Amino acid sequence: MPRSRYRLALVAVVALVAVSSVVRFVGGSEAATGERTALPAATVTPADRTVLALGTEQQSVEQEPAEQAPAPAPSPVLHATLSPGDGEVVGIGMPAVITFDRPVAAADRPAVEERLTVSANPPTDGAWRWVSPALIHWRPALYWQPGTEVAVHSDLRGLQVGDASGADERTIHFRIGDAHVTTVDVATHQMTVTQNGQVVRVIPVSTGRSRYPTNNGVHLALEKSRTVTMDSSTVGIPRNSPGGYYRKVAWATRLSYSGTYVHAAPWSAGAQGERNVSHGCINASTADAQWFYTFTRRGDVVDVVNSPAPPKLSDPGMSDWNIPWEKWKAGDTA
Repeated sequence: MPRSRYRLALVAVVALVAVSSVVRFVGGSEAATGERTALPAATVTPADRTVLALGTEQQSVEQEPAEQAPAPAPSPVLHATLSPGDGEVVGIGMPAVITFDRPVAAADRPAVEERLTVSANPPTDGAWRWVSPALIHWRPALYWQPGTEVAVHSDLRGLQVGDASGADERTIHFRIGDAHVTTVDVATHQMTVTQNGQVVRVIPVSTGRSRYPTNNGVHLALEKSRTVTMDSSTVGIPRNSPGGYYRKVAWATRLSYSGTYVHAAPWSAGAQGERNVSHGCINASTADAQWFYTFTRRGDVVDVVNSPAPPKLSDPGMSDWNIPWEKWKAGDTA
């Protein structure tokens, strides 16, 4: 046999033995014998971007792993937040409030309302009204009777609202406290505070000047803060302008989301009871503002009268009781 053919035959035999050894090792049915040593197969994890395959010509060939389909995006969920707080004692004007974490289209609102209930003891006539696409209020036809026990229930489970699914069930209970009704007379610069129909304090005040009048109508006490920073730029008045301001005020009781407060204003003490000099807030002495802060609870009624500025019905702090009852129960604000 020529030398070249002998070498070719020898290479072929060696290659055949090597392939046979690899096959027997990978198959797992036989163990390596004699002096033969098999190289362990490379471990390929799912995280590896390529794998190696043995081709017909004994060459390494790269293959891309099959791409997995992306996980489907989670479906949107509609959640509800109920207010006031569970167990809270509130004023006679306090509505039941439900805030949704996404807007509810007008076509879906009747179905949502069917999942919302308000029960009261003693029984009280009332109705829901959408104040905005993500906010609904329930108010009684008349102010609550002191001592009324109220339960608000929301069950959105299984409800399809647009592309979102309702996901929770919630219940709160709250109680109506004494009837606190305060009347702020812009013309006489007096604030008269009553409890269950009896006058408990008359406070000299200064309300909004002619350029920035305090809005007329029924307001509700929304929240209280020991101190609040008043910034005129938030209502369109530059701080460095003649009417601008930036200061901390004490004993602040919020009456509207647009920025109306009863608060301490020692700088306007000479005007309180005499003339209106504020930017729309109700200024009182530090002692009187602190007393009112302590006396007032959320949902108490503060009625501003004799102002040239009408109620701001788009403000949730003024929307509840400045819409006549027949109109309230007939349709939505939003």
